[in-house]
Amino acid sequence: MSFITFLLGLILGHWLAIGRDKRKEFNDAVAPIRKWLLTEQDGPSPYNKRPSQHEIDLFMHYLWPWQRSAFRKHLGSYRQACEASMTQDGAGQVFYNSNSAVIRHELACLFKFVGRR
Repeated sequence: MSFITFLLGLILGHWLAIGRDKRKEFNDAVAPIRKWLLTEQDGPSPYNKRPSQHEIDLFMHYLWPWQRSAFRKHLGSYRQACEASMTQDGAGQVFYNSNSAVIRHELACLFKFVGRR
């Protein structure tokens, strides 16, 4: 009986350690994406540092398959909204025009994916 208890404890401990490691990996991958979204939420700007394609790909690797397609769709919509609202003043400085409601909406949609686990 004690051997079975030992074996069950060993298996349960291993299973819990794997879950803890997966959460840690996800939280490490989500950190740069979340930082970028928080910066954009404060004030969308074309000069804010965006995460690299590698960081986005690593983050998407940890999402569920149905979340990946939704995240990819909202990220594409966000990029299109940024390009559509980008203007340039007489001095050549680039900025988003005052109609950034679509950008903020897509940011809110992207925020749904970056909750820490």
